[in-house]
Amino acid sequence: MKDRGLNMDLKLPTRNVLTGTVVNWEDDELAGIGDNPENLTLAWKDLSVYRKKKIQTSMWRSSTYEEVKVLNGVSGFVSSGNLVALMGSSGAGKTTLLAAISRRDKSAMTGYLMLNGRLAGADLIARISGFVPQHDLAIEDLTVTEHMEFMARMMMDKRSTKLMRARRIHQLLGELGVDKCIRTKLKALSGGERKRVSLAVQLLNDPPILFCDEPTTGLDSWAASAVVSRLRRLAIGGKLVVCSVHQPASGVFELFHQVVFLASGRIAFHGTLPQAGEFFSSLGYKCPLGFNAAEYYVSLLGVQLDKEKESRDRIRKICDEYQRSDVAAEIENQVGDIKDETEYFNGFVDEKNQHFERYLTLVKVNYCVQFYWLMWRNFQQMKHNKSIWIAEFVLLMFVGTMISVPYNGHFDELDQRDIQNVQGLLYLTITETIFLFIYAVFITFPSEVPILLRETANGLYSPLPYYLSKMIFWIPRAVIEPIIFGALIFSVAGLRGGFAGLVGYCFVCILCANYANAYGSFLSSVFDSMETAALISVPYELIGTMFSGIYLNLATAHPYASWLKYISGFYYGVESISILQWDSIENIDCIDIPGMPCITTGSEVLQRFGYVEEHFWRNCGCLTAMYFILHFISYINVVRRSRAAPVY
Repeated sequence: MKDRGLNMDLKLPTRNVLTGTVVNWEDDELAGIGDNPENLTLAWKDLSVYRKKKIQTSMWRSSTYEEVKVLNGVSGFVSSGNLVALMGSSGAGKTTLLAAISRRDKSAMTGYLMLNGRLAGADLIARISGFVPQHDLAIEDLTVTEHMEFMARMMMDKRSTKLMRARRIHQLLGELGVDKCIRTKLKALSGGERKRVSLAVQLLNDPPILFCDEPTTGLDSWAASAVVSRLRRLAIGGKLVVCSVHQPASGVFELFHQVVFLASGRIAFHGTLPQAGEFFSSLGYKCPLGFNAAEYYVSLLGVQLDKEKESRDRIRKICDEYQRSDVAAEIENQVGDIKDETEYFNGFVDEKNQHFERYLTLVKVNYCVQFYWLMWRNFQQMKHNKSIWIAEFVLLMFVGTMISVPYNGHFDELDQRDIQNVQGLLYLTITETIFLFIYAVFITFPSEVPILLRETANGLYSPLPYYLSKMIFWIPRAVIEPIIFGALIFSVAGLRGGFAGLVGYCFVCILCANYANAYGSFLSSVFDSMETAALISVPYELIGTMFSGIYLNLATAHPYASWLKYISGFYYGVESISILQWDSIENIDCIDIPGMPCITTGSEVLQRFGYVEEHFWRNCGCLTAMYFILHFISYINVVRRSRAAPVY
């Protein structure tokens, strides 16, 4: 197949792909956005996809896998101006084929993928195509405008101005019919509106190829028809649109120009809708009058459990007959032969792929811009959830009041009984601070990993700015709230030390809060589920509280176990705050209580619990070191997880 020699002038008038009106971009700031290569062809030949299937699982050794061929040497040919449906029963391989030809699948595969007769790499296909997934993953607390603004800044050329992005967003939302809900949160949209917003995101760069995975799933017949009608208008406007569809309604099925039926990883038919009717009729499978043709054809290609052998024989017969048909021969002729001298799109601009220059030379935003907009998205999400943040703050103040009121007035004149009171309050302050901030970030990554996988795989941003945005976003809260929490307890309980003591008290609380954030992010990034993370963290936190100096005298701990205190953030926090409170106390009244020793100074109290006065700054340094170490491990795991799982 020869290169069609596509010609595109960025200054020529272009037909609006949705409204059909002609737009002259010559004097427009959005010049080039409406242009699309004409007569674009995408072909695949002898395409096979392999997946690993787990066949044996053991808790004592690694799992055993076998390689399964999901697609079996399929070939096909589609061109711009057509809306193509990939159809078949569940497990037929339609989503796998869509992911393979869009190069979104990370599974092992063999075969050839060609663009205009030239072998095309994954990078080129990804640059010139959009992929609308079946399940849209996004921060659902954002409004439509905020979501589109974020996506536009990440996807569009960094040289595009704010006005250009705003006009592009306004144009797409208006043409797709969702301009009336621009201030609506994503989670409040209907299924059809959500699909159209997802479509708008993929059209930001006006790609000539659009892949849609199950665009009608979960929609009623009217919404499904509306979405597919929009896709048909895009195709008529010059795009190549390929969709995987599962049993569409009759009216929706008739909107497609071409259909590809798959069965058990093989092509059962590939051609126009009239050709499909003729082909199945020639095999004695004429669709009954008034019956949904799509549903009838898919039922022929499905395996019935009660008639499994008969079903598989029928599928094999249909696939074999198609391979011998004139329709298949025509497709094979269009695909052409793969020769050693077949040219390759190398991702660089030359005279033969100049039609894709706008996509190949698109400049992505740098790390700093990615970080800024990820921080912006975090703040928008917080703004829309301010009631939850206020409720958490009120709860924190309530807890601080509850644990400090019982100690009010006890520390005016210290005696032997108040030693236990003071130490108990200090312990409660640290443990409440740590536990509160652990679980403040505990669910972050498990809930956002699917979004992270999708967006990093699509090249929106890198894991580094994403993680830094989360890490830095947590800091203000881990500074402001511990200060208020610590000041409340310090003043209500009447702890000693004056203003300097209050500053030191709040400083230790801040260190513990930030350590807890790092530990919480460590748990949520390392483990796939919150249940597993909670199960693992319980014994660690139990050991941490045990070696904090309250339940076990650290001076008398066994040498083989005493080292455990050095991995406990509770130990560093409780010892530091105890040093601040007891170091300046020079007199403690003795009372005559049988069995109670007389401890007269704060230094003796510290010795009694196994604390050392010189350890204060060492403890602060250790909490800081643990903060950075845990965040580094968390980041490594976020990077690891961002490279897993296919985009779709």
